[in-house]
Amino acid sequence: MQNGFQNEIELIAKINGKKYDQLNFNLKKIIDIAFKNKNGEIKCVSGKGGHKSDILIIIGEESHSFSIKKGTGNSLHQEPVNDFLIYLKNKFGLKKEVKECILDFIWADKTLDGTGKVMDRISASKYKKLFPRKILKIQNYFNEIKSDLIKRFLIDGKDSKESAEFIYYGNAENGFCCSSNNSLNWLVNNKSNGAISVGRLSFQAWNRNINGGKKSEKKRGVIQLKWGTIKDDIKKISNE
Repeated sequence: MQNGFQNEIELIAKINGKKYDQLNFNLKKIIDIAFKNKNGEIKCVSGKGGHKSDILIIIGEESHSFSIKKGTGNSLHQEPVNDFLIYLKNKFGLKKEVKECILDFIWADKTLDGTGKVMDRISASKYKKLFPRKILKIQNYFNEIKSDLIKRFLIDGKDSKESAEFIYYGNAENGFCCSSNNSLNWLVNNKSNGAISVGRLSFQAWNRNINGGKKSEKKRGVIQLKWGTIKDDIKKISNE
């Protein structure tokens, strides 16, 4: 199966330089949902690395950006926990008590900075059983600001420089497309089954590296937002 980068390359190749009538039925749907003008040569280029926009499609003077998704258990967003906490402090006045709960959950080694013993590292499910009050504090805090958080995770990204107007799930032959705003509303109004949810997204540590392996150690201390039901959800959103 293609990885995400290869999938984007194929989509660009199948769209760039073509006219609307030359596209297959599936790719025409992408143009239909985004563009008022469908006449003329279509340009399709890669978005800037590190941002939410993966490809940019241009027809004449009209252009739209797309986030491309495929596979299962999609990771929607990742960033160091300390960067995320700075964002929360600057925008929402994060209180010390909640900050420490988030750090404790992400590191899960009895410290707030990841310096604990490997033997003290625990899974998210075990953490939830041992520290339900801390989980509840984080959950209640996220519930109050989940629309803003999901917009950051889904549309704007960490620096808000290259937002994605549309989300496309699939490949060149089959897929579903919907506006990012419609996806945002869906995610806000539904809930995940993760230990901590941000609407439909699961908030978790990227890798707790419970066994202390060297390769995964660099992945600790990073938050990750996963959209585990993305294929089914994008299909539902696109049909609404």
